[in-house]
Amino acid sequence: MDKILVIADADFDKSVAIKQADKLAKAYDATLHVVYFYYEDLRGLGEKGTAFKQTILDKMEEKANDQLAEVCSNNNCTYEVVWQKNIQNWICDYADKEQPLMVIKTGNRSETMFYTPTDWHLIRECPTPVLIVAEDKWHKTPNILAAVDLQTELADKQALNHKILAQATSIANKLNAKVHVCYTPLFSKLLRDLGVQFKDEIELQAEKNLAAVISKLALQYDIDPQNFHIHAGKPEQVIPSMAAKYHAGVVVIGSVGRKGLSQKFIGNTAENILSFLKTDILAIKP
Repeated sequence: MDKILVIADADFDKSVAIKQADKLAKAYDATLHVVYFYYEDLRGLGEKGTAFKQTILDKMEEKANDQLAEVCSNNNCTYEVVWQKNIQNWICDYADKEQPLMVIKTGNRSETMFYTPTDWHLIRECPTPVLIVAEDKWHKTPNILAAVDLQTELADKQALNHKILAQATSIANKLNAKVHVCYTPLFSKLLRDLGVQFKDEIELQAEKNLAAVISKLALQYDIDPQNFHIHAGKPEQVIPSMAAKYHAGVVVIGSVGRKGLSQKFIGNTAENILSFLKTDILAIKP
């Protein structure tokens, strides 16, 4: 039986991730494993620190048990309390060993910092799909938006397109939802201002060039061809706009994590989209 790993909200008064995971576990007939993380620097306290740590863990065990009894309806639900500072490392190791269906975590969004470094690390590094749950959604409807690159000729990106569409249709079938597919051809505002490039021309040309590709994918994944949408622009702006327009509750995207300095200064499309979206976002690795 498939397993879903859930990262519990730090505040016991919130259960956003657990409730969404409980819903998906029912749809997929999967088990849940909920992890509560806590860490505090107790160096220098000696035996008092050890006792203090155990007291905290015991209290969290009690609270976790009470919370899950109240909000989780899945009978196949296990949990543990983990004393860990770098939780993304623990999660990635667990995902690598246990291969859960997905990892679910609430996106800790603020207007100044957007999402926490933990969210970034999971999107870049976690070997299994990561569902970042939005606490305050635009829409409660379950429609699914899949963001793909329909014009790519690279084999690995084409394979990623198929993974995205497979995940999107799987979730849609489980939740009795519709799938919309979004492709965003690049568009330069500078070239538009110079009269060299026009947005509507780019979209019309892409629709013409991609007609056969769309027909094939629509047939393969049983998606209405009318639900394939081509809108030129920046993906981090277009995709959230399409999610709002088509009432998507979940956006499925590919994530190709960068390394080194480019990871710090550039980011990737998945991370940029997170800054704008107020939906659940499922990030798929190649």
